[in-house]
Amino acid sequence: MMGGESQKKLTGQIKAKIPLLIITSAICVLLLAVLIIPLLSDKTALANIAVQPFNFFNIILILAVIAAVSLLIIISRFFSSLELINSHANMLASGELNISDIRLDKTKGLLVLTRAFNDMKSNLLSFIELTKGNVIVLSDSIDKLSKSLESSYKGNEHIAVNINYVAEKAQEQLKIVNQTIEGIQGISMRVEAISASIANIEDYVEDNVKITKSGTEHMDQFYEQLNTISDNLNNTHEFFENLNSEIKEITEVSEFIIRISEQLKLLGINASVEASKAGEFSKGFTVVANEINQLAAKTKEGIAKIKSIVENIINGGSIVSESINRSVNSFNESKETFNTVKEFFHTINSQSTLLNDGMKDIYTEINQINTFTKETSSRGEALHSASNEISLKTQEIAAVTQEELAELEEIKHNTQQLNNMLTNIQNLTRKFRTSIMPVDKDSSRKLKIAFLAPMDHAFWLSVRQGVLYAQMELADKNVHVEYCGMPAGYDQSDFINALNGFIKEGYDAFVAPGFFVDSFPVFNKLASKGIPIISFNHDFPSDVKRLAYYGPDTYQQGVEAAKLMYNALNGRGNVLVARRDTGVGTGIHEQRAKGFEDQLKNYKKMNIVGHTPVDDSAETVYAQVKEFLAKNKDVDGIFVAGGGPSGAARAITEAGLKGKIRVVCFDHSKEIFEAIRDGIIYAAIGQDPFGQGHDPIIYLYNYLVDGQNPPGDHIPTRFDIVDYHNVDDLLEA
Repeated sequence: MMGGESQKKLTGQIKAKIPLLIITSAICVLLLAVLIIPLLSDKTALANIAVQPFNFFNIILILAVIAAVSLLIIISRFFSSLELINSHANMLASGELNISDIRLDKTKGLLVLTRAFNDMKSNLLSFIELTKGNVIVLSDSIDKLSKSLESSYKGNEHIAVNINYVAEKAQEQLKIVNQTIEGIQGISMRVEAISASIANIEDYVEDNVKITKSGTEHMDQFYEQLNTISDNLNNTHEFFENLNSEIKEITEVSEFIIRISEQLKLLGINASVEASKAGEFSKGFTVVANEINQLAAKTKEGIAKIKSIVENIINGGSIVSESINRSVNSFNESKETFNTVKEFFHTINSQSTLLNDGMKDIYTEINQINTFTKETSSRGEALHSASNEISLKTQEIAAVTQEELAELEEIKHNTQQLNNMLTNIQNLTRKFRTSIMPVDKDSSRKLKIAFLAPMDHAFWLSVRQGVLYAQMELADKNVHVEYCGMPAGYDQSDFINALNGFIKEGYDAFVAPGFFVDSFPVFNKLASKGIPIISFNHDFPSDVKRLAYYGPDTYQQGVEAAKLMYNALNGRGNVLVARRDTGVGTGIHEQRAKGFEDQLKNYKKMNIVGHTPVDDSAETVYAQVKEFLAKNKDVDGIFVAGGGPSGAARAITEAGLKGKIRVVCFDHSKEIFEAIRDGIIYAAIGQDPFGQGHDPIIYLYNYLVDGQNPPGDHIPTRFDIVDYHNVDDLLEA
């Protein structure tokens, strides 16, 4: 909005001019009356004028008449200007803001008032559209906040329930922790007892290892002794075998002696027989024979006894031999058994050693377990303390959660009030007709409207705001509005793919700019099926069917730009035209440049000194303008037919030509406003991007639901001009 000082200044200038104009008009009227009325009443004077038309008095009279007529013309123009301003003021008073600025050439003599009115209208428009934009943001924020609050409320309710549950479980946990600590302490005591018992067992095992080792050594010695006894028994067995053999030989000798004794006996008998035959000579022989018989008998008896003894010895030797043999066999078996026992003892010794080592390891582990148990007990106590604190904090959180639930309920109530306030703001903004309004009738079926646009410039962001506001206005009317923004770097195929996607989903109407050549056959096909299409910003060629075109008259924009350039350069100077020659949007650039150049031809001292090809980016405008200025120093003004005029401002600044070269361009942004304030850009023509996003959608809705046709084949956007007079107000907004 306008600052207070600016308003006071403009009001003072207007008040100063009106009385002066009224006084001047009154003096001229009185002078004319003084001169003409006597003349009209004096017939002689009238006759003299006819005879002598060029005397001094007549000349004064003629000049007075001319002055009076001129004054009347001026007054007529003044009041005509006032009427034009008044008609716009009445429209403004009735809430109709969707009007272009009053052109300064239409209100000569009231330029200050015209600027003031235009500024007031522009500021009010800016305020309303900014309010609409804020309504969109607030509406989205309130909607998200409401959903968030609802989610938070439910979440907090759930949290409250869970916190209470957690609090109960925390108490149970506290009890369990107490029981766990008691159990750990009991385990600790038992582990200490086990540790002491294992220490004793370890001593026993060590003693057992020593005893087992000693027993093993004794077993080894005893085994060696058994081997010696075994060897001795084997030797005895061999001795008895040899003895039996010798006894058998004695038996054989005894038998031999017995046979000899029997022969001696026979010899004695024979001798006795022979002695009996010899008589007395045989007495000595008889004695010998008797002695031989006796010897034989005694020998036989002795031999019989020896034989009996030898047989007893043999029998006994056999028994002894068998016994020794059995002893040897039994001892050999015992030796094997003892060898097994010895191996067992060795195994026991090895196992005892391993057991001793294992017991030492177990003792070490038990000591570690004991240490860990003590640490666990200590941690358990810390856990108990923490659980106790958690329990207390959980109860506190439960209380806070309950308080938060109450606060959320209050916030929910306040959000509802804010939503009501937003509705009131919307109702207030509707009183100012900055754009077309949707009909009251709701759609009987679900309508789907697609809006396709680039998204690579600040201009399109304002277009999107208009789309979102229309989306919000139609939200309760059974309509879905889908905005599809093509990001930077898009091409024709991206646009066609998006368009085909909407067609496949059965959308009922489309809004799109008319500079995507590949889309023309598709839109013609849609139009032939009765699907309405509105072009915006740039119209389709004449052979492409559409319901209407909503956008600026690009040729007239160029004409207005030329008039602004004329004012910027005070009617004299050389101008560079920066425009696109190829690619998307070429038609817009061409029409603006044509209007600009056609109008500039009406100004004899204004010249076009060159053209430089640019696209709609600040970087390319900067590069091309910088290159041109490096080669051409005699440039007073630059007309930028498309986007990126801030690039031209940058090139001018870097070239040190700030204040010498003025720029006229299109679109409104903070960068452009700052360049206007700095005196580089003279003026920027707006083309109502918010309306270009909003109005086509509403026109389509009214057409589909109520059969209302748009107000014409071309619905022009209003002209808004920002220059040094009103830029500060917009920068402050």
